[in-house]
Amino acid sequence: MFGLAPVDLVIVALYFVAVLAVGLWFGRREETTEDFMLAGRRTPWLAVLGSLIATEISAATFLATPGVGFSGNLQYLQFGIGSLLGRIFIALVFLKIFYELRVVSIYEYLAHRFGGTSHRTAAVFFLVSRLTASGVRLMIASTGLHVILGLPFGVAMIGFTLLCLLYTGMGGIKAVMATDCVQAFVFLGAALALILVLQSTVGWGAILSAGENAGRLDVFNFIPDKGSLFTGWFLDSNVFALAVLFGFVNTVAMQGTDHDFTQRMLTCRNLRQARRSVILSGIAALPVAAVFLLIGVGLFAYYQAFPDSSLPTQMVGGETTVMADKVFPHFIATALPPGLQGLLLCGVLAAAMSSLDSAMAALSSSVVVDLYKPWLRGRLSERGMIWLSRAMMVVVAIALGLIAWQLERFQRVSGGQFLWLAFQVSTVTYSGLLGVFLLGMLTKRGRDGWNVVAMFAGSLTTAGLLGLIKLGYIDLAWQWPMMIGVATTVCLGALHKGEVAIR
Repeated sequence: MFGLAPVDLVIVALYFVAVLAVGLWFGRREETTEDFMLAGRRTPWLAVLGSLIATEISAATFLATPGVGFSGNLQYLQFGIGSLLGRIFIALVFLKIFYELRVVSIYEYLAHRFGGTSHRTAAVFFLVSRLTASGVRLMIASTGLHVILGLPFGVAMIGFTLLCLLYTGMGGIKAVMATDCVQAFVFLGAALALILVLQSTVGWGAILSAGENAGRLDVFNFIPDKGSLFTGWFLDSNVFALAVLFGFVNTVAMQGTDHDFTQRMLTCRNLRQARRSVILSGIAALPVAAVFLLIGVGLFAYYQAFPDSSLPTQMVGGETTVMADKVFPHFIATALPPGLQGLLLCGVLAAAMSSLDSAMAALSSSVVVDLYKPWLRGRLSERGMIWLSRAMMVVVAIALGLIAWQLERFQRVSGGQFLWLAFQVSTVTYSGLLGVFLLGMLTKRGRDGWNVVAMFAGSLTTAGLLGLIKLGYIDLAWQWPMMIGVATTVCLGALHKGEVAIR
């Protein structure tokens, strides 16, 4: 690896060996598809909690959230309040139904509730959503390595993908969850080490003072900064009420209708343990997000005290501005001593791999269970289904790499921030997915074929509104398109009387 001291190379090598060893050891002896996809439903709740935290704290959080603290403030934490409420809702409503039906893929619920058309359509929506969102995360992580090590973007991306494919393909969800727990310790430890570094170089008294003077420590925004007290709720994306509402809706969509997250929730021994894991993950998410935001504030104070003309910049509106998303990897590459640089690099690797491996597992299992299995009608043995899942992982890995490559080119041209791109990519398909799940779980209405119309209408509504906002035709906070899309799906789906296809 370029630019790393021998001690850093040893740290990174030991990390790779540990992850591979843990993944292959815990993922051995896969006898059935339930073993491969749900770990035999025997996973301790604490391991599920660690895996949920690791998957959520992706490279988008590790690398991009400090950029928000560097250039903005702490108002991102408002979303965390709504997110915790959303996880409680998932635990009480969604998980109860999933455990009663003992589904392998959550989209099987829609087959029970409505029929096969809703089931397959939702699975396709998930595939599109997760491929794109995970492609964003792979792009972020590969860009981070490109900045830190000077590796070509393509080399970093292919290396990430192949490593995750190796242990995930061998061990399935058990390997994913075991390595996720290791990776959670690694990147949280790396974050805490960086806090100590900032304390020793700048001092947290100076950091907090600089942050307060620049408005970087603002957390709550109860009064809109745009429009009137009423219209501001539709215009200001950081106003408290809207941030909490969107945090709730987005979390229910992401962790209740996205199989990448729910897959590990279904591996618990029982419903009570699954609920405990989900709710505790929401409680843990707030301080974790605060740590990464404060790292960004610390970096802001650091570069105020030690100006660096080599900070990555970009042209926006004819003006040169610092690329906030690249400040953290630049700091790792240029300001950290040997040893710490290797540890922080392992943090980047851990954050990226914990998201990429779970996406591979969830996408391949959804393709097999939701799309292939109904068509095969028992013509493949359990071992055959496992090998089919592994083959699908290879296809998924190739697709993720191609998407990440194209998104990296788009990011260089657009100059937009990584974190908001990661959020907005999935909101289009989440509008249809969350809408049809809410229709099934909270109402007695909905019809199989008509649900597809409602799902597409909701997603197209979201996409259209996002496009109009981007082009400047309407002035609307970016959270509203998804929530309006969800409401569109539910309202259109509810036009038809209930149709229950329990079998």
